[in-house]
Amino acid sequence: MVRYVSDILRTMRLAIARRNENDPDSNDQTLMQYINDFYSLTMSDDVKLFEQFGTLVFNIDETSTTGVYTFPQENLGNSFEFVNISSEALISLTDPIDNSVSWNQLYVYQDPGEFFLKWGINNDEVLIPGFPTEMLYYSNEFTFRTIPNTEYTVKIYGYKKNLDFPQFEEDNDEGNPEIPFDYWMRYIAYGAALNYARDYKFTSESRTQLQADFMHERKQLLTRTHNQIKISRAFPRF
Repeated sequence: MVRYVSDILRTMRLAIARRNENDPDSNDQTLMQYINDFYSLTMSDDVKLFEQFGTLVFNIDETSTTGVYTFPQENLGNSFEFVNISSEALISLTDPIDNSVSWNQLYVYQDPGEFFLKWGINNDEVLIPGFPTEMLYYSNEFTFRTIPNTEYTVKIYGYKKNLDFPQFEEDNDEGNPEIPFDYWMRYIAYGAALNYARDYKFTSESRTQLQADFMHERKQLLTRTHNQIKISRAFPRF
């Protein structure tokens, strides 16, 4: 069943018991800001859902003499920001004989100290191009070692950060978009309502009730992912 941003907004109003749209403290613009903040800043860190898991594919080549690529870039195409990524990625390897493509493992670091302890720092002038085997992902940058000697395709896997909803406008169909998955609706509404209640100094009793309601919706949301994990076969790491 399709659900829209307006459904989240309506549910949030019920949760906080503020239905006066003319009140500047609870008009549509104010509540939408809480919904967007929760959706884009909190949800991706709070829950890890299968539907948030994605793949980023981009190319690297010998034009970078330091092996550093800033993320996101226009040439990444469908740009999105990862909340966290897998410790393994894939990099293409082209056979020089028949020009066929295979994929090799690319180990991913997220600790610059560990990465540069192995590869050294401030040594850009002596780097020798070759086939990259490891990559550092830190501060929205990719650093490859060895630096690439030709063009390679990289595939990275991880959980994506949610993008903001468009500004909600009741009389504008384009401003009332569908939410990605209908069962996200109540979780987002109660998460935004809980943050609103904290900022507007609701009573301790009201916040406690909202917290309990939010945890109920969170549990319901995670049930789907839990059931998917239960039927997934374990993959041996050897």
